[in-house]
Amino acid sequence: MAAVNALLDLPHELLHQIFLYLDPEDLANLQVTCSFLDRYVKGNELLLKSLFLQHWDEPVGQGASALGSTWEKRLHNAVWLRNILESDSPDAKLNDYQKVVETIIALLQVKDLNSSRSLAFLTDFFEGNRLNIDTLLCRSSLFDAIGDGLRVAADTEFERQLSAKLHCYYGVPVDHRGKRKPTHPWARSKVYDLRNYTANTMWGPFRADGSGRVDWEKMEAIMIVLAYNMRLTVEDNDPAFGTIWTVRFRGAVPYSGPFVDYQLVNDIEPPLEARDPYGVTGTWLRVVCFLDYHDFHAFNFASPPPPDGVSPRGPIQIPEALRFIKLGLHVTKIEPPGPDDGHDLPVVHFRGVSRLIDAYWDPNANSMLTGTVRLTREGAIRWTSFSVFQGEERWRSEGVQVGGLCSGRGVLGTWFDKDFDPNGPAGPTAFWKTSNSIDPSLLSESDNAAW
Repeated sequence: MAAVNALLDLPHELLHQIFLYLDPEDLANLQVTCSFLDRYVKGNELLLKSLFLQHWDEPVGQGASALGSTWEKRLHNAVWLRNILESDSPDAKLNDYQKVVETIIALLQVKDLNSSRSLAFLTDFFEGNRLNIDTLLCRSSLFDAIGDGLRVAADTEFERQLSAKLHCYYGVPVDHRGKRKPTHPWARSKVYDLRNYTANTMWGPFRADGSGRVDWEKMEAIMIVLAYNMRLTVEDNDPAFGTIWTVRFRGAVPYSGPFVDYQLVNDIEPPLEARDPYGVTGTWLRVVCFLDYHDFHAFNFASPPPPDGVSPRGPIQIPEALRFIKLGLHVTKIEPPGPDDGHDLPVVHFRGVSRLIDAYWDPNANSMLTGTVRLTREGAIRWTSFSVFQGEERWRSEGVQVGGLCSGRGVLGTWFDKDFDPNGPAGPTAFWKTSNSIDPSLLSESDNAAW
């Protein structure tokens, strides 16, 4: 009792320093020991903030709101998530699945992922943890189609979409080999099925209800297909292409990629690049996949679709072709958002050039590019681009930036005929920024009209 009284007699500054050695979860036990300590801890934002920042990073931006608006709520939710991720019970992980996903994504909303405690925390709980991966990342309809009893799709579309979104943020596709069934043949089936390319989906990775909301299940399938093909083609030590979907969670948050931080001083007419919130200007890398057109046509038209009209077609085992492309883009115009856009950001128009890194003989290799970036009403960053050959638009692509504004993960989407040809072709694509400056080789080869 004397020791307890001696502790309670200490100045608050010393108590603060002592309690910083506690695990955050032990604060609850501390509070029930006596009314004095309960009053000391409850609402002590300075102590709670200090404890939180010893284990996680300070969350920033609107995306962090799921953690809570006070340090007390943030600490409580982070500890709650830790207990969920440590649990050996699948039911415990799924009891409040929406909160699990939202809390994980909120923890990623930090200023610097390169030295992030939150990133290390999440990586530790997913690296090699098959239960967390199977339970939390494998609940979309894709895994239901595979028929692997160890991974079961969620009962509701809402949770299936949440799972696919978390999988895209996780960024390392779950695509097993050996005894467990691989994922990529079924992902191909979704990506190349022309039933998913409609006016309602805008032929892109959007829901079939015409709402313009992101279809994270389609985004998940695109990621899996592209990553599988890149693993077959790209050297592991290639820094440009070899790591984009190999590092867990990295780059899936706003401002985690290269972007220009302009410092404007007394600039009456700032340059377009300085007013572009999306960081368009610079060099980008792009990957495009496609099936041989005869295989693509046979898959879509050689046999009728499933009787219910919505079930997936069978898996595609046929290999695809892969193209690696370098883009040089710059802003040409900025205008206010339209009635169908999100109103927090403008619409940015861009032009540029597209140069194939390999297969120079391909007639579709090099082109000019035009396009727009805009915020959707849902809050997603939507990229639309056109490939222009000798002044004529030929291919169009629609994509969504994973992680939001200026994310390092980049854009996942689809490419297709600009006239929405019901016979195709169509396929998956992705691109991500590598530099704020434009590669000189692109400048020297480009048509002057692009700049």
